[in-house]
Amino acid sequence: MIKPLLGIIGGMGAQATACFYEKLHKLQNVSCEQDYLNILLYSIPSVPDRTAFITGQSSESPLDALISAARLLESAGVSCIAIPCVTSHYFYNDISNAVDVPVINLPDEIADSAIERNVRSACILATDGTIKSKILHSAFEKRAIIVSNPADNVQSNLMELIYDIKCGAEISSETLDQITKQALEDGADVVLHSCTELCIYAKESLRVINALDVLAEAAIKKLSEGRFS
Repeated sequence: MIKPLLGIIGGMGAQATACFYEKLHKLQNVSCEQDYLNILLYSIPSVPDRTAFITGQSSESPLDALISAARLLESAGVSCIAIPCVTSHYFYNDISNAVDVPVINLPDEIADSAIERNVRSACILATDGTIKSKILHSAFEKRAIIVSNPADNVQSNLMELIYDIKCGAEISSETLDQITKQALEDGADVVLHSCTELCIYAKESLRVINALDVLAEAAIKKLSEGRFS
């Protein structure tokens, strides 16, 4: 019997992709090495900056590179595709329509995770591209969940933090911890760590939703249940 094969479009950024792979590994409860998922990872850090394009700072679209990556994975025989980069889901419909294998919709999965926790309000910590595109706002508002964003100065600090991580800088989680704490004190039921760079440093909490945890759980569930439609 041929096992299903998970395809990953990675490299956006490299540490987040490595963290996602590690989470996939830790979530699988196997009795022997051969029971682990078959995974094909295509890491392409050369994909143009998603946030820069969405916010109008660059005219270089990432779409062609993302579609090419999805088609390459499809031609290699993957059963479904995961993209451990929330901002890239701005292009989700175009990527999904370009291939015949399912692409996991991470914003929808994050919103469904919030529904499972009976969340009524959430604060989004993400890139400027994710915030401006409202891909998470839309998913949450469809489920009648109130969403909020950090203040502009806090968002600026988050973006600096995110790009430092992308460049491989060693950082302290203190800034992220403080921003998360403040969002909860301001009244959010949960805080969404919905940039995958932030997910690397996010501490486990019942009041935090980690996008990489959500994606890993969704991918394992999809492949274990054979849900490829």
